[in-house]
Amino acid sequence: MPTVRVDSTILHEIVRVIQGRAKVPERVRVQKREYQITYLDDHRQRIEEALQRHDPDRLSMLFGQLTSKVKYQLLRRIAPREMPRGHPRVAHRRTAVRTEQPRRARSR
Repeated sequence: MPTVRVDSTILHEIVRVIQGRAKVPERVRVQKREYQITYLDDHRQRIEEALQRHDPDRLSMLFGQLTSKVKYQLLRRIAPREMPRGHPRVAHRRTAVRTEQPRRARSR
């Protein structure tokens, strides 16, 4: 069940970032992978308010609810395309070449 371990690891990383930086993260990095975090309802706002009030009991309660209040998505890294060996790089034009054509009068 590696999925469960990753789930708890992501949740622990969210809590670690919140406690360390006093900021609710939008992204976390776990095991060299970056995850986009989405907070349901107004849970993010409640966490931020508890951080401002320095209320550890409320924060602890909100951390306990993270499992049901947080969604995450693995962000894909787009690897640069590699050219085959021996293939020269050629600069391409980025704009299309337009040939001038005489304009026609609009009919009414």
